[in-house]
Amino acid sequence: MDAKNEHRPAPLRSVEWLKGFDLDMGAYDHYAKDGKTLTMALQEHKDTKTELSPYLGLTIGEVIQEKKRLRAAGQPAPLTAFEECWKELGIQTHGAYTDVLGKVYEYSDSDVLFPEYWSNQIYVGLLKTSYVPEFVMGETVIDADNYHKIYLNTLEQNRELKRVGEYEEFPEVQILIAEESVKIQMFGAYVTLSYKAQKQQRLGLFNKALEQIGLQIDVDRMDDLVRTLRLGDGNTNTPGTTVTTAATGTIATFDVIALATGAPTPYKVNKCVWRKALLQEYLTTLADFDNPIATFGFMSVDLPRNFEWDRSSMVTDNAIAVDSRYAVEHITNGAVLVESEKIIRKQFTGTAVSHGDCFTIFDNNAVVLFDETH
Repeated sequence: MDAKNEHRPAPLRSVEWLKGFDLDMGAYDHYAKDGKTLTMALQEHKDTKTELSPYLGLTIGEVIQEKKRLRAAGQPAPLTAFEECWKELGIQTHGAYTDVLGKVYEYSDSDVLFPEYWSNQIYVGLLKTSYVPEFVMGETVIDADNYHKIYLNTLEQNRELKRVGEYEEFPEVQILIAEESVKIQMFGAYVTLSYKAQKQQRLGLFNKALEQIGLQIDVDRMDDLVRTLRLGDGNTNTPGTTVTTAATGTIATFDVIALATGAPTPYKVNKCVWRKALLQEYLTTLADFDNPIATFGFMSVDLPRNFEWDRSSMVTDNAIAVDSRYAVEHITNGAVLVESEKIIRKQFTGTAVSHGDCFTIFDNNAVVLFDETH
């Protein structure tokens, strides 16, 4: 890398709304203490200087979803404050004519912003085809390695509301703290890039490489979600109901109905994850009907939405169905953490990329195991 470019003027200092914002490497740790990413902090600062944007207070994942919603509604999706900084720097990051990666290092401002660029682009890949949002009831961001969930006492007689007469006491419904904590699992990789590659590689292809890292992180955390649904989170909360097929090794019409109605009242099975072969059997059974959704809907049987997850985290002859409104909670450290170092002796830049996730069963009555082997 050309050393003379490392101290070029910082062009963002002329941006009016950025005045008063300390844009340096220390900003990452400073805002992380308040649970904010650099993207969130920049947006908050800009919105105090200009009109409010639709992205105030949103994580990068929520920003991505909000942009999709705006475009689907035929509305413009404005740039985030972070994206405006890139535009002001004149660095072309997307499209057919992207700049070379080395241009990022020409200014001190772009060098500071680059770890956040990594983080955001990896998150694009992480969410691109993710099934995790389909199965979780919500996401909780924590700044810790362990998490104790809360839950209602699962015995119905202990949480059932009672008819209360005049001067009678209300029954007690307990909200408990789980005995066992769940531990955040770190998923990550160490990415190396030679100085030569930095000078020659264009950002368009580099974006795709970052997306692939995000995609692999999502695969790993989905495996973790599947194992949690199947085995519980350590608090004696494995699937509340097991539905077995009427005949071993065969899925019949009765079994389709048994799965769809397998959760106890008032829960409703609405999502189901399968290994490929078992899903093919299930869909073959449905193929016997001209219009299975209408056929079963006529009987007031709502079929779940199905997802294929053909990995070893799934047992071959089992499927897992959930009421995604109550089944599982997603615990995360938030943004993808990016930390870089220059190894001058070997002429490359090394970047550690990590993301912390875990899952807890909120109500095991909302989890149903489908078993073809019994």
